[in-house]
Amino acid sequence: MSKAFVAADSQDVYLFDLDLANVTVNQGLAVDEVAGQMYASQVYNNFGGNYESFIITRTSLGGKKLDSMILKNGGHGTSFGIERDGGKVYIWTNMLDVDASDKLKTQWLCRTPYVANATISISDSRVQKLKEFPNAKRYQSPITDPKNGLLALRITDTTTSSRQTEIEVYRISEAKTGNFNNKLYTYKFTSAMNGKVLQGLAIDNTDFYVTFGQAASDFHLYRVNLTNGSITEQIQRPVGYSPSGGYVEGFGEPEGLFLYTDPNSGFKTLLTVIVGDAAGRRRQRLFALSSNIGVQKFFGLAAEGAQRVPLTRADNKGKRISSNINSISKIKEPGSYYMTTVEGDRMTDHPMKGVAGWWLYVSGGDAGSGTEYGCHQILARNSAVHGTMFVRTVSGTGATSPWFELNMQKK
Repeated sequence: MSKAFVAADSQDVYLFDLDLANVTVNQGLAVDEVAGQMYASQVYNNFGGNYESFIITRTSLGGKKLDSMILKNGGHGTSFGIERDGGKVYIWTNMLDVDASDKLKTQWLCRTPYVANATISISDSRVQKLKEFPNAKRYQSPITDPKNGLLALRITDTTTSSRQTEIEVYRISEAKTGNFNNKLYTYKFTSAMNGKVLQGLAIDNTDFYVTFGQAASDFHLYRVNLTNGSITEQIQRPVGYSPSGGYVEGFGEPEGLFLYTDPNSGFKTLLTVIVGDAAGRRRQRLFALSSNIGVQKFFGLAAEGAQRVPLTRADNKGKRISSNINSISKIKEPGSYYMTTVEGDRMTDHPMKGVAGWWLYVSGGDAGSGTEYGCHQILARNSAVHGTMFVRTVSGTGATSPWFELNMQKK
């Protein structure tokens, strides 16, 4: 069996949802194959202003959020690259340089360390400015192939009415010193490509992968041989349907793309994100385009995460509360909990201490992002005589409403 990715033999297989920091549509995708971690970008517009920013979420290889980083004035986040150097991960991205009036001065290809939970702008001392793009109508976004030490720049020129895009490939080792004199490959998009909606970009040695389509029903993948510019394979078919046979809430859009090579087995799997569901609650659904057994690794990760947040313990009893928690407001993971009288007395915000054990029911989170979400809590007394129950809400910031006691009568 070939370890290579063969588009003609591939099937699209849903793996799992990526747990990302924002609720906007995924844009780019990259994988640190050494550490087994994913990086995914989304637009982040919380700063306001004239120009877009984006947020990168770092996840486990199974898609569980670890942390995130914001690139202020980093643009749309269509694509970015990662590089592992000296035990650290660096982000390659376009960044905008604006003046005090929020007017664009210029733009740069930049390299910056990934710093968990930080906000980085081009003025940060940790940012390397490596290649300037002074013309706002000629912009770029990078991708990388870390295992082969390659950096590819997607450069789009809109100075005329006919948009033109090309790919330039360099060695990372040279580019990070500011040396762009040794261009390895150049590929100019065909007129058909230039007329389509660009979505995902990926590079694997001399193979360049690019996807197009405003909707996943119009998914079109090209595989290009960079040594001679020939299109070697194509996939043009709907990708990413849900079990219902359509897209989640009627929305499906192809986004991030990455050619994953298993560092142990060498099997290659093309990963892509098909975003589903309505605005404000997007699902970032990770799919494998698989033509070999390399996808089985992700099947294992998907199985482990099938119920990421169990609502009870495995023996169907209520979850137990950690001994280092002393406030019910801190318990925001959805599910059914049981607390003894002693445990209830430990809680600083318990509305009725010292009378019995209690069940606590915590709802799923509201529309907040990451772990910063609000929830609804119901506290029910473990008694066959007293039907005592309290309800309240907890906001994403941890602020709580009063406990409201429900008045119940015996029947």
